[in-house]
Amino acid sequence: MGKGKRGDGLAICGAACICCCTVVIVLSLLGLGIAKTAMGVIHLYDCPLQDKVPIWLIVSGIAPIFFGGSASKQDENGEESPSTVRCVCGIIALIFNLAWLICGSLWVYPTYGTVNKDDFVACIGNATTSCSQDCYMPTLTFAFAMVTLDWIFFVLWFIIIMCSIQASCCRSRGGARYA
Repeated sequence: MGKGKRGDGLAICGAACICCCTVVIVLSLLGLGIAKTAMGVIHLYDCPLQDKVPIWLIVSGIAPIFFGGSASKQDENGEESPSTVRCVCGIIALIFNLAWLICGSLWVYPTYGTVNKDDFVACIGNATTSCSQDCYMPTLTFAFAMVTLDWIFFVLWFIIIMCSIQASCCRSRGGARYA
């Protein structure tokens, strides 16, 4: 009496683990967005070698929050309600984020490589000949790490979407799976 099925506890534990992991991931991504924006704003004029690096940090920190409303929402029955406007906004967000990530790669990676060359001489103090404009290294290193991390997240997200599409196609074919 009162006993559930044998695997109910495991299912509840798995669901709780997924919820906790989701919350941690969302909070971490939100924190990274805030950190990107803060670093970009604080050091907006500290990278004359490539002045677009702080701007990339600011926009890449704000864009996911701005486009976050394009996620699917549930109606009063708990069913996901697909909306054409939401789908279009999601596609625009995807294209914008990919384009902005490519721009960040084109601005951050070459600048990071230039500053880390052995023959790089920064224009500091009275040195004005045979030198290059510098970039505040903590900001540039942070931007380098964020571009790399964004590419990793983008590839993982793309793989998850492709697997979801494949699973959806398999379900629509009656569950038949082809290897």
